[in-house]
Amino acid sequence: MKQPSRIMIAVCMMLITTYTMAQTVLTLEDCRAMALENNGQSKMAQEKVTAAEYDSKAAFANYLPKVSATGMYLHNSENLNLISDEQGNKLSTIGTRVNGVARSIMMDPAIIGLVGSSDAAVRNAATALFTKMSTTDIEGALNQVGSELSDNLSLDIKNVYVGVISVEEPLYVGGKIRAYNKVTAYAKELAETQLDGEDQKVLVTVDEAYWQIVSVANKLRLTEQYVELLRQMDHNVEVMKNEGVATASDQLSVRVKLNEAEMSQIKAQNGLTLSKMLLCQLCGLPLDSEIMLKDEMNETLEIPADEVTYTEESLYENRPELKSLQLAVNMYDQKSRIVRADFLPTVAVMGNYLITNPSASNGVSNEFHGMWNVGLVAKIPVFHFGEGLNKYRRAKSDKIITQYQLDDARGKVTLQASQYEKKIAEADSRLEMALKNMENAEENLRVANIGFKEGVVESSLVLAAQTAWLKAHSEEIDARIDRIMATVYLRQVTGQLSVNDKK
Repeated sequence: MKQPSRIMIAVCMMLITTYTMAQTVLTLEDCRAMALENNGQSKMAQEKVTAAEYDSKAAFANYLPKVSATGMYLHNSENLNLISDEQGNKLSTIGTRVNGVARSIMMDPAIIGLVGSSDAAVRNAATALFTKMSTTDIEGALNQVGSELSDNLSLDIKNVYVGVISVEEPLYVGGKIRAYNKVTAYAKELAETQLDGEDQKVLVTVDEAYWQIVSVANKLRLTEQYVELLRQMDHNVEVMKNEGVATASDQLSVRVKLNEAEMSQIKAQNGLTLSKMLLCQLCGLPLDSEIMLKDEMNETLEIPADEVTYTEESLYENRPELKSLQLAVNMYDQKSRIVRADFLPTVAVMGNYLITNPSASNGVSNEFHGMWNVGLVAKIPVFHFGEGLNKYRRAKSDKIITQYQLDDARGKVTLQASQYEKKIAEADSRLEMALKNMENAEENLRVANIGFKEGVVESSLVLAAQTAWLKAHSEEIDARIDRIMATVYLRQVTGQLSVNDKK
């Protein structure tokens, strides 16, 4: 019984290559890029970066003057009277009352006696006064003046228009604006760091799905070779049984193994289909897409020769979780400054332009008239029963708590990186042992086949050799996949995983 020849494998690979020409061939980098584009968490993280940029721009606007415009229209049911109706009536009839008093004076006998005075000058003056009093409408003139005065003391405010344009520029607010700008800058950087962390999670998930497909595809080919071996052996045993060299029990044992192998083949085919559906879902492709992975078609899985190098400083700088905690520490520090600024003096300069109708700049009139003013506004907190101090201390405590979390996380990340370094060394050892076991299994199967042909080895031993051959090759595939993924995990731990990382 012979193992599948290299020529047979080459022919199978050629047929597979011809079939995949109608399929979409994807590389690991293609899958990573599509997954990042399709992942909902990454999209949300990207939108948080955009929102943080808007917050940063809004915070910077606090340095600039604030201009506002206010307009108002007010309709009143009554006018504004500065005097009562009784006082208005008195003003309107002031001429009548004055004229009555004057006439009563003029009718006084002493005044009338002046007309008959012996003094010609007095007599002429008295005559002229009486003539003037009789020909002049003093009463009407005074009543008119009183009416006009009464009308002017009644203001027409049924329709009031007010417009104000205000400009305010803070001069000193206790450092709050500067601290708030730093907080928003840290928040933007934090959003970018969280986006990087989400991207790395997506990349690890895609890599796991990608190499799972490659592993299943290789094991499927291995199972197909195993099935072919069993079918060939079943044929040989049947021939030997017909010649009286083998028994029916030998043939039954082979066929039981063959049935088990064919069932494993079906499971591997279904597993490959489900694994590709998962990768399609991650990449945003239809689940029934016909895809073929580049590494799936390789006869041997190549392990990358690159080495992951890092220092303790680079580990702290590149790991998204540590960067997020460090940014949180910085943000809490600035927030404590913002809290402190609420209890420090603030000074602002302001200017206004006010236009009204009615206006009172030149008497009260129903005309539009404007005026401007400028000034300083200062607010000095005096006493708040320790509220500001306690709030500031609370903000400082939040910073200290986050600093403790950062220190703890640094220790854990350093330990995690060391663990994955050891996993890489362990994977190398497993691969080395798997290769040796595979060589031994190949030789064992070759010797068993020769012995079976010579009739000195029973079929059960050949079946055991074939099973060992299958197990050794399967373990070699697992060892290679574990070695590749160990490097991926170490890159993630050290914050060096990106779309363009080579396998």
